[in-house]
This record gives sequence, C-alpha cells and structure tokens, in this order.
Amino acid sequence: MAFTENFAEVALEKAYELLSGAKTIMVCTKGAKDGQYNVTPYGWFTTYDYEPVSKMLFVSDPSHQAAANVLRTKEFAVCVPKDEDDPLIAQAGSVSSPDADKFALFSIKGERATKIDAKVIPGMSRAIIEFKLARVVEEGSVKIFMGEAVAAWKKA
Repeated sequence: MAFTENFAEVALEKAYELLSGAKTIMVCTKGAKDGQYNVTPYGWFTTYDYEPVSKMLFVSDPSHQAAANVLRTKEFAVCVPKDEDDPLIAQAGSVSSPDADKFALFSIKGERATKIDAKVIPGMSRAIIEFKLARVVEEGSVKIFMGEAVAAWKKA
C-alpha cells in the first residue's frame, strides 16, 4: 500500500500551508551510496512564496550529510512531524555520516516519494512535500537551500 492512500494531495500553491505551526521538519534525501537514503531534522526553515508553486527554504551547516545530498541530487522531501516530541527527531539528528543508514539504524519505515528519489516517513508525518532545488545561497558559515514544491500531501 502506497502512502498516498492515507494522504490527500494538496495543490502546489497551497503546499506552504502544510508547514504552518511546525517547529521541526525532517528533510529526506538520497544518499551517495546505491539504495541508501537519509533523514535529518531541521529547525531553521520557512516558506517564502506560493505562486505559481509553494517555495520554502531551510538553513544547514554545509558539512551535514543532508546538505551534501541536496547539492548532489538537486532535490529533497520534507516530512512535517505529527508529534514534535517524536523520538525519531532526536535520533535522526544524532548521526551525520555518509556511511550511516538512518533508516536501518533506527528501524524507520520509509516509502518512496512520488516525484523525486527520496524516502519519506508517512508514519510519523502529518504532511509531506517534495521539492526540486531552486537555489543555494552561502551566508556566513551556512548554506540556505531553496526549493520549489513538485508534490504535496496531507494526512487524510
């Protein structure tokens, strides 16, 4: 059963609304090794446009594995947790290595995203948004990753 059976599709110009009230997001990316995927929590994020599609950004230390993955693949997915106290948030944030398979390490049940090559986590998510990378800005010691929504889903 695909995760989309339990989620309703959201118009791309309305996808920004799915991030409302979230304190943390889980950024999902494809790892460098075949069959390996990554998930990393971020607290520095915001939406910045909604026409013709929703756009959002997140801020990352460039040494983090998620940053390297997004730079390489030019895409990422965002899972918005149902519960801000979900232990998976802290677990996923405790490891950053190109060799770490967080899905295996923490027994995360991931499913393939619909439009990009990433695994998402529908079981812990109230919303899932898939993005293509639009732009990266270097600011001081961080990189700002800006994405344009290509698919959006909310828990039905």
